[in-house]
Amino acid sequence: MSVLKRTEPAVAFQVERLTVDFGTDKTGPLQDFSLNIRQGEITCLLGPSGCGKTTLLKSLGGFVVGRDSGGVLFESRYLNGPTPEIVMIFQENNLFPWLSARGNVEFGLKFKAAKRDGKQVVDEMLRIVGLTEAADRFPNQLSGGMRQRTAIARALVSDPHVLLLDEPFSALDISLRRRMHTLMLDLWSKTGKTMVMVTHSIEEALQVGHRVIVLGDRPARVLIDADTSADAMKDRYSPEFLEMQRRIEAVIY
Repeated sequence: MSVLKRTEPAVAFQVERLTVDFGTDKTGPLQDFSLNIRQGEITCLLGPSGCGKTTLLKSLGGFVVGRDSGGVLFESRYLNGPTPEIVMIFQENNLFPWLSARGNVEFGLKFKAAKRDGKQVVDEMLRIVGLTEAADRFPNQLSGGMRQRTAIARALVSDPHVLLLDEPFSALDISLRRRMHTLMLDLWSKTGKTMVMVTHSIEEALQVGHRVIVLGDRPARVLIDADTSADAMKDRYSPEFLEMQRRIEAVIY
């Protein structure tokens, strides 16, 4: 009798013995660091300031390349620099102030090889992030949340394989952050994109992430690697959520 085996998600990134020290004499944020990031999941990185979260994120984007042995494999090939298949969104949305929301999103098509039906693609992306009515406004006419939604739409319009986010909602108030969490989960449900997000908020990581990785102080090491995809983890009042929150707090603070 044959036995059915559970199919494990494919691996998007393999971090293999990565060392990043920026050429200083001090201990770098990443020393002989290894980790796999699974495809089609939202992975959240938590940890104290300076532990290497952002350095790891930039390494996944090809913006930082390790030295000596080791490195980052993306879809089974070594990353030696940025690639259009991986798009990064920073805390500062970096919108072009002279372009409207539509113009900023259209700019994302510059990184897409096939540009046919570009207007239709842009219109659809603006609709998905809820900016149809604000499409002709300029960044200084948009709220903080609208600017960040524009940045996300600009990143997604080129149809990258991976979206990397470096504390994208930290400047927003708590109610707006929670609305952005809902948007992010909705985008994931529609696109199935691999997403990796750095955050300082335990609540944010648990409510958004399918997997939460907690890093210890430098050189970075994995203290907790938890599956947080269960529905109970999305309810910040559930016993499961509160228990995981306490567990993470115990190793971070």
